[in-house]
Amino acid sequence: YLVSLLIISPTLAEHPWESSFPGGYLSLGLQIGKTKDKSRFIDIQISPSIVLIGPYKHDLPGYLFFGSSVGKRYSKGNSFMYFDMNLNFWNTLLTLGTGRGIILDKGKKYSRNKYWGGLGFIPLILCTDNYFIDENQYKQIGIMGILPFPVFGNNFYP
Repeated sequence: YLVSLLIISPTLAEHPWESSFPGGYLSLGLQIGKTKDKSRFIDIQISPSIVLIGPYKHDLPGYLFFGSSVGKRYSKGNSFMYFDMNLNFWNTLLTLGTGRGIILDKGKKYSRNKYWGGLGFIPLILCTDNYFIDENQYKQIGIMGILPFPVFGNNFYP
């Protein structure tokens, strides 16, 4: 069975450079940080993204990804969900990104924005979040560890 699988799979598999799918990733993230009032928080999130522009098809020194994030934040015994749309630039030296979204807390929606950056070859990023709840501004900063799972498509091949 294993031998036949090893022979048949490569012959039937679609070549990613011929695919119409541009490629992307699915990442899992865990963030630990502090709020402006020095209380600690933990975020857990999942983020699917696709390649908008890649270096092999355009004259760009890296990849530009468009994606989303769904996560949950825990702080002071409370928690809330959040949903974001993200734009992220990545190459082996640098990663930078921004996101806009909403927080869902006790049946209410609040706007939020976030920014992040880090070294492209280390799966850790520095993140900042900003949002208002009942006219109180919340600024938070943290370190997020990321476990990316690439989904190869045509932008990953010359």
